[in-house]
Amino acid sequence: MITLRKLASLPEGTRGRKLLTLLAQQHEPLYEAGLIEQARTLLGKPPPCTVPLLRQQLALYLGVETADWDLQAPPDRQGPVTRFPFSVYLDDLRSPFNVGSLLRTAEAYGFEAVYPSLLTPGLSHPRTKRTAMGAEVHLSVEAVSLAQLRQRWAGPVFALELGGTPVEAFPFPREGLVLVGGEELGLSPEALEWADGSAGRVSLPLYGRKASLNVGVAFGILSAAWTQAVLSRTAG
Repeated sequence: MITLRKLASLPEGTRGRKLLTLLAQQHEPLYEAGLIEQARTLLGKPPPCTVPLLRQQLALYLGVETADWDLQAPPDRQGPVTRFPFSVYLDDLRSPFNVGSLLRTAEAYGFEAVYPSLLTPGLSHPRTKRTAMGAEVHLSVEAVSLAQLRQRWAGPVFALELGGTPVEAFPFPREGLVLVGGEELGLSPEALEWADGSAGRVSLPLYGRKASLNVGVAFGILSAAWTQAVLSRTAG
């Protein structure tokens, strides 16, 4: 690792980029304090109250665009968590970023399991794992075909799809499996047939000109509605 003295001797632009990288890593307190002090000197003003904000200021100063890949995961919440008997099947998604986002959302809303199809990018893809930000550790994640899952799944199944019951009126089951389709083609006919024979379809009413949402955003809205419906029923 570069010493603080060597770091201070680098040209300004090189030093700034190196600081941006180093401040994204874990260091012993004295070394980190030295990095913060050098960043403060480079920026010519007192540092923000947190290292992430300091990194943001450095990126702006250097003209560096921050991508999702560069973002640092916040620490996990401590203490007890709530888990629901909810699962989601990802029917041939294409984007590893969307898959990682879905994994993170599923864990945050207390899901138990995520089943990517065999054509959906899995955890072996670095962008899936990076976007999931560790959520996969707290979930059961198993790649499986729709036919294989259908053979062994015994609970309610419903589809997140256009043309279904509006989310505010949908009778969410206390436990079950939601089927989520790919970005371009949506759910396969086989998946829709399975859902129609079980708990049906749920849709998100849209009011603007755009006729669809990003699959990760749609799943987040669905997850919030499902957990809230079950919690409200339990409280009542």
